Amino acid sequence: MHEFSLAQDIFETINRSLSNDLDKLTAIHIEVGEFSGVVADSLEFGLSIILGEKNLPKVKIDITTVPAAAVCQCGQEYPIKDILENCPACQSYNRKITSGADVLIRSIELIE
Repeated sequence: MHEFSLAQDIFETINRSLSNDLDKLTAIHIEVGEFSGVVADSLEFGLSIILGEKNLPKVKIDITTVPAAAVCQCGQEYPIKDILENCPACQSYNRKITSGADVLIRSIELIE
């Protein structure tokens, strides 16, 4: 389950950012792309385990799924549901995925 390893990386990134203020953390907002290969529920479970071990069980974990989209060589932008989906305008497979392939820490919330 690579989601647990990803959860550890997310926590370590936040921990490095906050250094001595980790106890002020109240929420983590993450975006998971449809084509990222990450199961959002497993990532949330992994983060909850890690936060519990770090005595931060009340930190809210907010995960949003980002739909996948592409832009074709012909300029057509379109949502995609399947990696083998072609362009609806020209039928080409020569396209670039523009969203939905990443996992991002969108933001964190802290108490003052």
